[in-house]
Amino acid sequence: MKKLVYCAGAIALATPAMASAGETYVGVSGGIVLPSNSQNSGSFDSAVPATADWPEIPADTSLGWTTEFEEGYAISGQFGHAFDNGFRAELELNYSEYDVQTHSGLTVGGTNIDALDVAVLTRGAPDAANPTVGEVIADGQGSVSNWGIFANGFYDFNPQGTFKPYIGAGLGYVNTDVKFSPSGVDVADENDDGFAWQGIIGASFAVSENVDIFAQGAYRERFEDADIPLNLLPATLGVETGQTTVSAGVRFRFGG
Repeated sequence: MKKLVYCAGAIALATPAMASAGETYVGVSGGIVLPSNSQNSGSFDSAVPATADWPEIPADTSLGWTTEFEEGYAISGQFGHAFDNGFRAELELNYSEYDVQTHSGLTVGGTNIDALDVAVLTRGAPDAANPTVGEVIADGQGSVSNWGIFANGFYDFNPQGTFKPYIGAGLGYVNTDVKFSPSGVDVADENDDGFAWQGIIGASFAVSENVDIFAQGAYRERFEDADIPLNLLPATLGVETGQTTVSAGVRFRFGG
């Protein structure tokens, strides 16, 4: 996969010298996004003071839990140039959004606290009527959205044919917006920017002299987790952003 990413950069750099050949195109596409589970991990930025019922949580104590997501949607727009030798260089703007299904396995300092009274987080008094931490976070309210811009490089295996399978890869920059609100509790509502990569495989079919339809699958992920400060606790959480998209679209070719 790293070789595909490096190939994308090389194709983008070669574009000015090759721009006299081939065709320019614009395209749009849409489809579903299948997000990977996020193994959220972070730590407390400052200490949580002790109370009569709960001990202190020191600063730098580790914090983590697993978030499972539902299927979402993805849309994308592309502007690119296809060269006569089968290579393509493309600029892509994409957006994806998906909802939280559930959170589970909340650990503090490596200890799972799902079975404890939720008051351990709010620092309130424990009560038999209170739900557990696990019961509160299992409620899947929240969402994650990603805006990204990518420079992609492709190779079409049958560039002069009607049916063209292809592979590609891209480097880009993504803004990730995270909203976690299990059981209506405002746990997180913040965004973070970072560099990302993607690998792509697909095929296009020429329906006319200047119009192609295409379908493709792509895996996209940031190089580093999105760092999200929490509202419920004085902590920062790293949220993973891996996602697979399956999409279809249309390209309009001109020039050449």
